[in-house]
Amino acid sequence: MSRELVVVPHTHWDREWYEPHDVFRLRLVHMLDGLLDLLESEPSYRFTLDGQAAAIEDYLEMRPDRRARVVALVEAGRLSVGPFLILLDEFACDGETIVRNLELGLASSRRLGRAMPVGYLPDMFGHAAQTPQILRGFGIGHSVLWRGVPDRVRNHAFAWQAPNGDAVRCEYLFDGYGNGLDLFALRGQLGTLAPEYAERTASWFGDDPVLAMLGTDHSAPPADLVDVVRAYDAAGGDPAISIETVDGYLAGFATDAEALGALPNVTGELRSHARGNLLPGVFSIRTNLKAGMARTERMLTAAERLDLVYGTRDHRAFFDTAWYRLVESTAHDSVTGCGVDETAEQVGTRISTAGHIARGVIGSVLSDLSASASPATHLVFNPSAHARRAQVEVTVHGAPELSAGAQLLTPLPTVLGDERMRTDELPKLLRRIHGRELFGQLINGYAWGEGSLRFDVAESPVGVWDLARFTAELEARVAADPAGAGQWHVETIAEPRHRALLAVDLPGLGLAAVSESTAPAPSAPVRATERSLTNGALTVTVNPDGTVRLESATGGVLDGALRLVDEGDRGDSYNYGPVDPTSAVDTPSAVDTPSHVEITLLERGPLRGRILIRRAYAVPVGLDADRRRSGATAELVVDTIVELREGESFLRVGVDLVNPVSDHRLRILVPVGARDLPGSRSAGQYGITERGREGEGGWGEFPLATYPAYRFAAAGAAGVLVDKLTEYELVSDGAGDGASEDALALTLLRAVGMMSVNVHPLRDEPAGSEFPVPGAQYLGERVRTEFGLVVGDAGVVADEALVSAAEAFRHEPLVVRGTGAADGPLPAPVVDVQASGAVVLESARRVDGDAELRFVNYLAEDAPLTLRSSAGWSRTDLAGDGADEVADASGLVVRGGEILTLRSRLAAP
Repeated sequence: MSRELVVVPHTHWDREWYEPHDVFRLRLVHMLDGLLDLLESEPSYRFTLDGQAAAIEDYLEMRPDRRARVVALVEAGRLSVGPFLILLDEFACDGETIVRNLELGLASSRRLGRAMPVGYLPDMFGHAAQTPQILRGFGIGHSVLWRGVPDRVRNHAFAWQAPNGDAVRCEYLFDGYGNGLDLFALRGQLGTLAPEYAERTASWFGDDPVLAMLGTDHSAPPADLVDVVRAYDAAGGDPAISIETVDGYLAGFATDAEALGALPNVTGELRSHARGNLLPGVFSIRTNLKAGMARTERMLTAAERLDLVYGTRDHRAFFDTAWYRLVESTAHDSVTGCGVDETAEQVGTRISTAGHIARGVIGSVLSDLSASASPATHLVFNPSAHARRAQVEVTVHGAPELSAGAQLLTPLPTVLGDERMRTDELPKLLRRIHGRELFGQLINGYAWGEGSLRFDVAESPVGVWDLARFTAELEARVAADPAGAGQWHVETIAEPRHRALLAVDLPGLGLAAVSESTAPAPSAPVRATERSLTNGALTVTVNPDGTVRLESATGGVLDGALRLVDEGDRGDSYNYGPVDPTSAVDTPSAVDTPSHVEITLLERGPLRGRILIRRAYAVPVGLDADRRRSGATAELVVDTIVELREGESFLRVGVDLVNPVSDHRLRILVPVGARDLPGSRSAGQYGITERGREGEGGWGEFPLATYPAYRFAAAGAAGVLVDKLTEYELVSDGAGDGASEDALALTLLRAVGMMSVNVHPLRDEPAGSEFPVPGAQYLGERVRTEFGLVVGDAGVVADEALVSAAEAFRHEPLVVRGTGAADGPLPAPVVDVQASGAVVLESARRVDGDAELRFVNYLAEDAPLTLRSSAGWSRTDLAGDGADEVADASGLVVRGGEILTLRSRLAAP
């Protein structure tokens, strides 16, 4: 036997999971203390630190004095770190967040000397289709992974190809990332175990060196490894054994086109259950974390776009901090929600913190912009590069002259304060006033009367507020009443005001000005009856049972949408566990509710129509001791608001509920207008992925065909727009007359009480320890889900229409009321950008004095892109390298599935 056996000592370090981050970090620090000593005492030792720079950053935060020692080992190639900041779940964040993860990880690793040039992804719950293109965009030609590889792969390496054709060499850990542990499990038996292992894996490796990964979760390096290998060599052991890092092993394999062409090829996402659990239930657990992640992603990218186009201040450090907080929350045991409650709480807080930073930047830039318009005008920014007719909610004052493009919503209270107080209590009024603000409004005047004081307040300042004068007058009245017993009637009165909706025409990634008197009239106004909404493009009718019928102007029809189905769940945070299907509840049937379905018209148009559908269900309170659904029930009330806007060809849906019961899954169904479809598709992570009706099984987990969607899911004539990671499944639905029609089932809520269970109906082995997670039951918690429905024509909904609709659905405009003395010209944008169709702007930001734009073509076909800008643009890779000047920015072509990054030098301020 002549083949070499390469042992790679490593650890897979979950940054947080069944313990919160700081508990795991304490253990990490102790482990790395010993590792540094070991590496320095044994020159032939090597160690791979799990592909994530956060592990070493966490260590150096506690041990800053050891930085030089770490740098020396990294530079010598004996300690491999990076290239990611964190080992993410690729489906639980969007594509831009994956890019920022690599940016942060590579920068951190290079500060220590070098980054491991390998996309090391050992324990993710499947892999997104565009990951090879993202890795190649950072100059990384290798990947290493375990889960999700299809059964047809029978080699230790294959070419993994993205939708645009970019590919990486993938080293397949077919027996997991601890496949070398058995070699050293029996002391003194390496001479027997090594040749046995080499022989057992011969069909996988052929003549290539055999890779043996020596490590597992949170494991310390074996201190005697070098001694054991030396003794083996001294005894004439065959095959030869060497100790290496992951990148050291891969250095002997080429990643050019010729080398990849000689390997088996796999294109697209990796979601097979053939040789490893995918644990797909993580997509539907703790939906608040998923919603927070997606909301903060959108807010943070919107803040960067606004700052690039109109910002005048330096916000770089704020963006760096926000992205770090967000990226570190994407770990595969973090935002997935499959850890304990303490971990989920910590992750949620970090995500919220990143959102707060983004909100602060948005507020700062909008505040600066507001000086260019008067208080009668609102400035509106479009975060999307798609030009569109949009709507913004604002406050209008007095009895305004409304244009046809304005819709009054609800009156706001005018009496904000009405109280009686003694003279000696009057000084506390000064503590309520902050500068000019009182009750959230601005003081524009006040009047003293006989035993009375009235403040006049408004949203915008008028005239001058003299706090010193008011203070002197108040103090004089207090002094005139030494006993302090006088009675005062103090009122705070706001001018009459309403919330209103204004239509506004927005350029791509640009600014527009609008007021209640200038808002453009709707070309196809929304009209409403007690049970229907129409806007010319779409008609929506609410059925008596609370489901809806959608009819497009071109003849597409979906009937019976929004049916709810509640099922028992005896699983855990990793996998749904089905209960007797006859126990499912799908009909409004609450005993104590006079009407199980209530339908209320909320808004009549002309810009927006809304109908509230309230349904009540009697659902089992939980599971009995035998893990069957309880006979006792509680009332589950689900409020669904369907909303149709002028100019939009899709229906917006908002579902609200307070969860009263445990151990169940609640799904909402959308018929697709066909039967026995071969599969579905969804968008997210920079691409669209086709999926069959059944997953590939073969190992220890039943392959439920539940899949992740991040932007939309579609099948047949139905498309569902989503604004967060959403689990969906294409099912056969026998509702109504009993005829079986396919439907997309979206999971609204999955409530369970255990992190993992040892005995699971669909999984052979536990995914972790049996830790209680009562927070994952959502008992008494409000759960909200928003999505949109698109109806296709002739039984098909087109991808380009879905991509365009998703842009409008995901990106609400940003609005600020003017604060200037008069309306002036709108500020000129730094860059002038507009996209359309299936080409989507994913990022627009300032980078090292450049404007950087990133676009994605979601279709397989090439698509045009026009930049309305005189600036000179250069194509770069994702790292900003390899600049190639674009001769004509008005005639760009984005290849099918391509991630296109452009840069242009910004003028000096």
